[in-house]
Amino acid sequence: MRGIARLVDYLLTAQLAASAVFSYSVPPGSPGFYHGNSSAAVTFDAHSMFLDDKRLYLFSGEVHAWRMPSGPAMWRDVFQKMKAAGFNGVSVYHHWGLSEGKAGSLDFLFYRSHTEVYEVAKEVGLLVTSRPGPYINASRNQCSFIGTSQRVPLTDRSFPAGGGFPGWLTNVPAEARTNQTGYTDAWTPYIEAVARFAEPYQYPDGPIIVVQSENEFFQSTSSEPGRSEYMVLIENTSRNNGITKVPLSHNDASPSGQYAHGLGQVDLYLWDSYPQGFDCANPSSWPEQNSASLAIAHQAIIPDVMWGSGEFQAGAFDPWGGSGYDQCFDLTNEQFANTAYKNNLAAQTTYQNLYMTFGGTNWGNLAEPTVYTSYDYGAPIREDRTLSSKYSEIKLQTNFLHASPDFLVATRFGNGTVGSGTSFSDNSRIYTTALSAPSGAHFYIIRQNSVTYTTAAEFTIEVNTTSGPLTVPRFSPNATLDARESQIIVSQYLFGSHALSYSTAEIFTWSTISGIDYLVLYAQQGHSIEVVVTGFHSAINAIKIGGSTSIFARGGPSNTLIITGTPSSITTVSAGNVTVLIADKHTALSFWNVRLPSSSHTQYDQAPDVPSVLVLGPYLVRNATLDKSGSTLAINGDLNATTTLDVIGPSTVKAVTWNGLSVKVEKSQIGTLRGQLGFSLSLSATALPSLKNAVWECADSLPEVQPGFDDSAWVDANKTSTARPYPPLGGKFVLYADEYGFHQGKRFRDGRKMRSQNGLSPRNADLGNIITRGHFTGKNATGVRLIVQGGYNFGYSAWINANFLGSSQGTNQYSADGGIDMTNMTWSFNASDLSDGDNVVTVVVDQTGLEEDYNGQDTFKTPRGVRGYALLSTGNTAVDFTHWKIQGNLGGEDFPDKVRGPLNEGGLFVERQGAHLPNFPTTSAASGWISGSSSQPCTPYTGISKAGIQAFRTTFNLSLPATADVPVALKFTRTPSSSYRSVVYVNGWQFGRFNSRDGPQEVFPLPEGILNHRGKNELMVTLWSLDAEGAKMEELELVNTALVSSSKEVIPGIVESPGYFELRG
Repeated sequence: MRGIARLVDYLLTAQLAASAVFSYSVPPGSPGFYHGNSSAAVTFDAHSMFLDDKRLYLFSGEVHAWRMPSGPAMWRDVFQKMKAAGFNGVSVYHHWGLSEGKAGSLDFLFYRSHTEVYEVAKEVGLLVTSRPGPYINASRNQCSFIGTSQRVPLTDRSFPAGGGFPGWLTNVPAEARTNQTGYTDAWTPYIEAVARFAEPYQYPDGPIIVVQSENEFFQSTSSEPGRSEYMVLIENTSRNNGITKVPLSHNDASPSGQYAHGLGQVDLYLWDSYPQGFDCANPSSWPEQNSASLAIAHQAIIPDVMWGSGEFQAGAFDPWGGSGYDQCFDLTNEQFANTAYKNNLAAQTTYQNLYMTFGGTNWGNLAEPTVYTSYDYGAPIREDRTLSSKYSEIKLQTNFLHASPDFLVATRFGNGTVGSGTSFSDNSRIYTTALSAPSGAHFYIIRQNSVTYTTAAEFTIEVNTTSGPLTVPRFSPNATLDARESQIIVSQYLFGSHALSYSTAEIFTWSTISGIDYLVLYAQQGHSIEVVVTGFHSAINAIKIGGSTSIFARGGPSNTLIITGTPSSITTVSAGNVTVLIADKHTALSFWNVRLPSSSHTQYDQAPDVPSVLVLGPYLVRNATLDKSGSTLAINGDLNATTTLDVIGPSTVKAVTWNGLSVKVEKSQIGTLRGQLGFSLSLSATALPSLKNAVWECADSLPEVQPGFDDSAWVDANKTSTARPYPPLGGKFVLYADEYGFHQGKRFRDGRKMRSQNGLSPRNADLGNIITRGHFTGKNATGVRLIVQGGYNFGYSAWINANFLGSSQGTNQYSADGGIDMTNMTWSFNASDLSDGDNVVTVVVDQTGLEEDYNGQDTFKTPRGVRGYALLSTGNTAVDFTHWKIQGNLGGEDFPDKVRGPLNEGGLFVERQGAHLPNFPTTSAASGWISGSSSQPCTPYTGISKAGIQAFRTTFNLSLPATADVPVALKFTRTPSSSYRSVVYVNGWQFGRFNSRDGPQEVFPLPEGILNHRGKNELMVTLWSLDAEGAKMEELELVNTALVSSSKEVIPGIVESPGYFELRG
């Protein structure tokens, strides 16, 4: 699929080039946002966006607040890390399904809040692209070739169950993602509500600058009408509910022109791209990069409007049974970020949104079938919120872009290599894209012309200067470009009152501080650089060099400063009112350009005219402020080791504090204020308790297969037809879980007659019931055929009465068989397992989520559970089921836990019982829970001796320092030869689904706020053995994934959420 996607991309751009070029027109119903023709504060033209008539490079990152249910404190931590790295925007999907677990009951409280996300973004200073859907993913979505109705799959990535649609929508007969009335009636209240939430937060009153309609969608065709008409309805609903101050956008699945023109046209056309693909098993295998195809597409689709990527790859998803997210990170590592994002710059892209910048966790039953609990995504900020090498690479690029307003109006004037296109370099391996700005500034984006090269290439390059074309370097050895590296070489680049005639070192940033123009450059250690600075009014007589001795400087002709050498650590070169810092790239990764609060600039502004300080050394610098006198600089940040702190700030600064504590500083040889930041965290101070030494309690979580279980209060599964386009594949009754209001987690389907057990009903959250009326009578049945569909890597187990029949499991989409999401199995009965009276078949299904609706053909309505069945017999004896009962999560759509929401709980007995909730009374005689002993062990390490489901519960205390950020995770050890699955609950929140056979996830981060870092925690894990011989956990332990001394906000205890007595008592 990915190879097809790349081929289509190239074919598409060629066809676009031959198609008509459209000029921009204001979409019907829009107030218009084209710069010069609009009074709005947010506008755009052919080059870039504007805020208040000031050009803006939007470098945004995708983050989903609902994947962080710890709430605003955790969101603030991630947003501050993004802002520190130079991101000036955040893109947020909003999840309809989480907000409307039952039709007509909208709930935007707690982690579902839209306004709290906007408030935190406003406080931190990140601009927001709001993406409410109603559909919020389009894995394998399709786009049309220009001039045809053919659609071809272009992307393949995964997202939430059902694409964010609520589960109840699967029962609405109308076709989703069309203008059919039933679907329109379903989504309209949601979009009206989210528009009203966004309305007061539109810029300049708040951070929202773009609101997206739908997601990776396609326009109407004769065979698929109602698509564009549906898009018009969404746009009109948004505008009618107050979204009139900012543009409406759409993210095309690839640059193919969907909704750039025609019915449903949006204000701001954006496109998505995942050029690296998702083959995490082969992280060193890269496709070639080609900025020319993007540039051609821009001119063919909408040349009068800036070119922006609504989603651009920042990582990759990993499926059940996959390679793990560390390999996905390797596939999309800092080299990918270095080359791919600069390739976008070469195509004059001035809006990039990186998907995902922080992935988070598919807690509860959020995931769709192609992914597991972790949504780390190999992102720049990892799931445990630690910073990666990719994060640091991005920081170098964002700071350059914010420091370079000329780049926003630069246009291409040549690209190519020796023998192909325009050659700027003497080395045929160097591919150059050249751009020039009206100011005279030039930008040369270079890369090796193939990703297959594994060695560095030396080169010279011709650049334009006020003195005419020059071949550089002129005074030094050739420049060097490493394999899979891209560089931006500049000429006639303005900074402050000076200019770079040219530089073969890259620019990190520049800032004028107390009358001194500071310019920060970097290059790979050992690479030769050559820099010529102009703008001096007289010959340079005094040059001061501090730091490394590998950099040299001298005065040149025409009052220029010439700098040469090879960077190592930090060197400063000062002459007149210019100081140039040169660092090797590794050292530069720890540089931070921190904007100071300014009454003349908004909190979102990161342009070079905003006052700033340069801070060198720490793991993270969140923010900085000056006191009223300007004499004390207060810096807030994080450390992961003892660190040398260097500060370049206003000359008035005499004192520095770090997280509120004074730092002894003195002037260094490189002209900075220098001090030491101590790191005192130790493993002993952050020690975690041993779960092997904990006191465990356990309970049978499958009493449904025991004689006497009463399920008389369960839902009758008695439908004989369905409105969805997926009819049953056998049997009289429709047994799909969603048909009966169960849209989460594991499903139980039982064909049996009910008898009472203890008179307790699962509807009342007590012990539950057992089937006592047999679903078939007598001993004539010889077996049962079950067709079960549960998504990739699903699993199920089946019993006849109390006797285990067997289990069946699916595979992932990359398997040799193409992936199995449905199995057709026949299970034979032993005559001794049957009675002359009632007999019961019980099927327990572990489904992996609802499908997305990537093709707009209601694929999200694909059934979950028993798709078909037949009771088998010999001869002419007719047998059949007489009755079926079904049970999922407690209450179905009337779920009791309104805080954790509709997707937290599944249908296991202990979940319905409430044993996962805080303060569950295990000592109650009716609970069915027992404590282990030496003679009767009751721990996950001893496990279960037969097929079935056992639950284990324990408590533990943590006492982690409030000034530390110590991510804690629960670590399993896989035994692939043993087929067992586990669900993890921490303090009532489901935060892990472990699959021992398939994996790959073994480490499950438990975020602060879900986990109490300074107090008691309650843990429940289930162990479901799909094997007849049972299973046990080889290892289950708490681990630290990082030790960081931090200034982040402390989360006291556990986020607000109810316990057992509030929900079940």
